[in-house]
Amino acid sequence: MFKTCRIVYLLVRRTPCLPRFSRFHVSASAAVKKYTQSENDYASSVLRNVRLKENVTGRETIQEGSSIKLDDVLPVAEQWCGSDPEKVLQLLHHIVERVQRDAGETESATLEDARLAGFVQTFVRNVPNLTDDQLSRALGTLGTLDEIKSIYEPNYLSLWTALDGECLVRVTDWNVDRLLHFADQWYPLRLVKQGKFVHKAIWKISNRLRKLSPEQLVRTVFYINLTRVPVENMMDIEVNFQQNFDTFTIDNIAVLCMGFFKTETPIRGSELLERIYQKVTSELATVEDIALTAILKLLRYSSRIPNVASMQTLLDALVPQISRLSIQACLHVALLGSDIHVCHRDTLEPIVEKFEQNVSQLRLKDAERITFVLAHGNVTLPGGQETSLLRSILADLPNRVPEIIQYPKCYIALLHFLSLRNVYDAAFISAVFERKFLQLAYSRNIGGAGREAVSLDAFTAINLADDRYEGNRFPADAFRLVCKLTQDYLPNPKYKLTKSDRMLLDIQATFGVLVKQPCQVMHLLPHYQRPDILFCRDERNGRIVPLDELADTHEIRTRESILGERSGDEQLRLVAIVVGSWNCYIRDVRRRTGGYAMKLEQLRRLNYETIEIPWYEWPVYSRDDMRRYLEAKLAPFLSRKRSREMIK
Repeated sequence: MFKTCRIVYLLVRRTPCLPRFSRFHVSASAAVKKYTQSENDYASSVLRNVRLKENVTGRETIQEGSSIKLDDVLPVAEQWCGSDPEKVLQLLHHIVERVQRDAGETESATLEDARLAGFVQTFVRNVPNLTDDQLSRALGTLGTLDEIKSIYEPNYLSLWTALDGECLVRVTDWNVDRLLHFADQWYPLRLVKQGKFVHKAIWKISNRLRKLSPEQLVRTVFYINLTRVPVENMMDIEVNFQQNFDTFTIDNIAVLCMGFFKTETPIRGSELLERIYQKVTSELATVEDIALTAILKLLRYSSRIPNVASMQTLLDALVPQISRLSIQACLHVALLGSDIHVCHRDTLEPIVEKFEQNVSQLRLKDAERITFVLAHGNVTLPGGQETSLLRSILADLPNRVPEIIQYPKCYIALLHFLSLRNVYDAAFISAVFERKFLQLAYSRNIGGAGREAVSLDAFTAINLADDRYEGNRFPADAFRLVCKLTQDYLPNPKYKLTKSDRMLLDIQATFGVLVKQPCQVMHLLPHYQRPDILFCRDERNGRIVPLDELADTHEIRTRESILGERSGDEQLRLVAIVVGSWNCYIRDVRRRTGGYAMKLEQLRRLNYETIEIPWYEWPVYSRDDMRRYLEAKLAPFLSRKRSREMIK
């Protein structure tokens, strides 16, 4: 069994405030509550403004004015109600009213009173006899319960599953408007994902997505968002979205964007994306935080290289808006473009300043994401603002123990991104490599960890070697397995090659023609995805020294592992040719990304000399140009005599 106190100790042992966490514990039997979700509630409020006029009577027709003595009726509920649906609904109303009143004292509502058993049975028996109007009123009554202790309490479970089953039966008879009306009735219960009706209703509506009116489309996509399950023909939503784009308000667009993002479905049409960019840019001054955040999420997920110009325009327009935006909205402004290596300094400066002033208010995930932006973009701001923020985040981690226990993978990723900027605490790193913490993060399959774990371990092995790091390490067998699963295969001309693969092979072939000695493509740093090119030179004469055939392993290649008995010869120098593909640089400014910069630094720390060949310099189409380019790059590493021979 996982011992939380042990992990808490490891995480905060360097701080004097351990007692403040002593009462924290993890329990698998935590109560399940109905809770409000600001993003979905915002979308629901948008729907109330676009909802079509319904022909279904609302729950206000419940006979609330009639009074009954509940304590007298409950013992004989079955006889009192009989087969009269109106009496069943009247009694349900009074029961819910009583439960709501009692919930004010206990902080959560519960229907688990033994005296309600007879009524629950009567209600379930009468549900098939309810008219559509009565069914809607029953859902509306249950929806007034603000917070339920558990949706799986027997009485409450019987009530909502009976209603869900009856709605499911009637799906085939209901048209689109009626299906959406009942979906609206289910939303306040927070049971859309658990029930079957909404899933089935969306499935039926999905057959006519292109024919839906704009209002119907927005409501349908809202429920697709709640179920988190994309329909098979999401492209039909995109087509309808584009055809009716001018009729949608910015709030409608935000709801539609939520549906795409939450189902992990990008918008594929570049024209539609451009129209969204133009719409949000023109209405930035009035768009709400939640709407802007939803739109930014989808734009980041869907944007590609052709959208960079519009993205830059939007980011420029966002600069004066940063001060009024929430932390969450600012985070997604910072993240916009990170997938395609766009880094916008003018927005990052005020965002970093705002985050540093509100470090204690950041969620652990927020801290991890802003750290990713700064580390990946290798951002340097005036006055060292970014370093100050990163150090503040690191210093605040002892106050995050509950979040760390709940989101251990996020914590490991955060430490990794901090390490890319050389901001670290060896004790924190040692704590995450405690085996039980790794099991908390990755279950028992530690070998299924991500690249963040092996990269953090390599940081301790290489960057902290001079500090004599003696803390815990990621298990060696798991390290090799993760590296094997996350690194690219060595390029082989027999198979389809990427541009980076072709570039590696062209450099290797050109090197052989120039030097008349082979070089080897291999993973010197296995925690990086792409391999490098290795050769050895003798400083005594500037000549290339052949290396023994080296197996491509999944371990960090040191001088000793490559040269063997010759490693003591200080005149032999290992040189790594590192290919910088397009995703190793920030767009336009061509600054190295944080991960790529760390790779070069780690190679140098391992005593490799490096030759960097950026993709934008390499002459792709001409063999003669390749030869001349590589000659210039190799000249400092070869003797003058050898260089003259190469030129001839």
